[in-house]
Amino acid sequence: MASLSRVMGVVRHCQLVRRSLSSTCQRLHYKEEPPYLDAGGPEVPDYALVNVQIKGYDFTVLEHYSKWIHSTALNMGIDVEDGWATPCEKQHIQTFKPKSSKVEADYYLQVYERNLQLADLPSITAPLFLEVVQAGLPQGVELSVHEHQPEHTEFRYIPDLELRSLYNQLGDLGGPSRK
Repeated sequence: MASLSRVMGVVRHCQLVRRSLSSTCQRLHYKEEPPYLDAGGPEVPDYALVNVQIKGYDFTVLEHYSKWIHSTALNMGIDVEDGWATPCEKQHIQTFKPKSSKVEADYYLQVYERNLQLADLPSITAPLFLEVVQAGLPQGVELSVHEHQPEHTEFRYIPDLELRSLYNQLGDLGGPSRK
């Protein structure tokens, strides 16, 4: 009997402690959260304009790979600012017969180039994006990634030689007339 009363006393004591703890917790409960919890965390820097340049000898492979890079960037939430093709570069290659200057074979190669311009690429996403793009790189395609320069914009246009010659002739005649 004595042990039962002792157990009941311990139970009452635990209930009193529990009530006092819950009232203490209620008094200590903050109505407002600290201001540092609302901060968005550290600022993630972005790359301004980045060009993804691919070159290859096979036009269709290059086109499909360029489309794949574009859709991968969009799926990763990266803004694709612009995409363009540059004029095809033609190369003439000759092989010579051993120990002579006689031409053994002539090869005419065309190098195609495609560019994608990415805007505001987050520095956290960039390594992952580049790793995915490099993992899907087809054989015979060269990939380079670099910061956008003004020369890249000028290089993409084919010069109009006839228009340039007329402009030079106009300059030789005294320039455009002003009325």
